Amino acid sequence: MRKPDKTVLDQTARVALGVAALVAVMLIIYAAIGRLKPPVVFGALYAGALGIANFFVMGMMVQDVADRMAERQRTEQEIADLSLQMQNRMRLSYNVRMFALFALLVLGIAVFHFDPLASILAALFPSVVIRVLQIVEAKKAPETKGSDNP
Repeated sequence: MRKPDKTVLDQTARVALGVAALVAVMLIIYAAIGRLKPPVVFGALYAGALGIANFFVMGMMVQDVADRMAERQRTEQEIADLSLQMQNRMRLSYNVRMFALFALLVLGIAVFHFDPLASILAALFPSVVIRVLQIVEAKKAPETKGSDNP
């Protein structure tokens, strides 16, 4: 496995910070309603960490695909074939990662008795953070383009 590049590390750090913030808010809400117990805390931390790890693995897969596409000059047919192979590899990676995430969540809930709601919500937090970051970036892009013109 290759060393993660700066983009993968930076994006993973952004997602991790967002997930940590959402987990903290969720735990504050649980505390406010008097339901904060160890299974809630451990379930939220466990699932949040799983989500961040899932994002990191996805980033490494994207980095690997991008590196392979840029390795050398290729004919149009080679590019088409490699592109199809990489699409299939990304699909397989997604399916394996989602199955593993689901299995590990079930394991945490069934074996370690983590709170199901806290665990499932925390597992969804990376998706929420990614969507918010995409919206923020999309809103920044037009402002940047507009500031170039006098």
